[in-house]
Amino acid sequence: MSYALDTAYSNQVIFLNSNNCNFKSIDGIGSYVYNLQTPIQKPSNTMMLLSITDAQIPNVSPNVTSSNNQISFYIPTFSKYFTITVGDSDGDAVYSADEFINEVNEKILPNALEQFYLYGTYEFSRAKVKWISNHSFQIINTASYPTTCIDLLGFRKDRNNNLQQTEDALLSSTVNPSFHITMPSSVNFTGARYIFVKFKNISVNNLNSRGITDNAMVRIDNNAPSGYMIFYRPSEVQRFIVGKQTISNIEFTLTDTFGDELNIFSNDAQITLKIEYMYKPEMRSFEEGTINYELRKLGKIPKDEETLKDIYNPETNRFEKDQIVGV
Repeated sequence: MSYALDTAYSNQVIFLNSNNCNFKSIDGIGSYVYNLQTPIQKPSNTMMLLSITDAQIPNVSPNVTSSNNQISFYIPTFSKYFTITVGDSDGDAVYSADEFINEVNEKILPNALEQFYLYGTYEFSRAKVKWISNHSFQIINTASYPTTCIDLLGFRKDRNNNLQQTEDALLSSTVNPSFHITMPSSVNFTGARYIFVKFKNISVNNLNSRGITDNAMVRIDNNAPSGYMIFYRPSEVQRFIVGKQTISNIEFTLTDTFGDELNIFSNDAQITLKIEYMYKPEMRSFEEGTINYELRKLGKIPKDEETLKDIYNPETNRFEKDQIVGV
């Protein structure tokens, strides 16, 4: 939507450098707080417009976190249940598919106790993971033995995007020539494909894919290799009307597609905010242009014998004399 920037007030630009913020979360949560020494005051009879004109964010966010680093197995022959957790306690790291599978294999060995073998292989040509064992086995998901690496390893989902699960089992092994499970979908170790800047104390009316307002100001494409800087400069800057008289502090978070806050490992990000002003538009009826609105206009016009001889002009909402111009 375009806005008429028709005031004499100059624009204001705020350069938010996380190196200078008053609070920056360094425990895996991308949360930032800035307290402005000189608050921004909206002039009277105007509306304040806020936009993000550019951003620079390091692409160091992990693709394996504590929310997606577990896989659980069940071996019926030995009534054996166990869960493998990749990474340390918080699990935040950048893994390739090979690295992830290799670590799972290493942690399976102590659980096997030389009773069975179970290991995974990454098939590069199909970008899929295959699990192989000498006994029948299942990949399970329960409260006690969770499996959370759903998108990483490509578990099956239905057409409603719900995880497919039969009782406790996500997948069960088949035999040909040995017991094995081939993951239904390809792996996804791309990490945060999109980054959202969400304000905590400023409301905007953007909607997510579920139709919920979550105060996301912009979506930034993660189009840089891991370890490089993501540069965001939109081709069209989106402005939002801010319902505040004064802005004295700014709080925002960086989140991924799932709404989880991103960990950039204490690295610094920069975001440029632009504040503009416009006068309040003339208040018009929401029904203007509808039949009911036009009928009400007609009903308010005084009618007498003289006006009935005239012609109605909808532009002026009056009956006017018919002026015949001679040739």
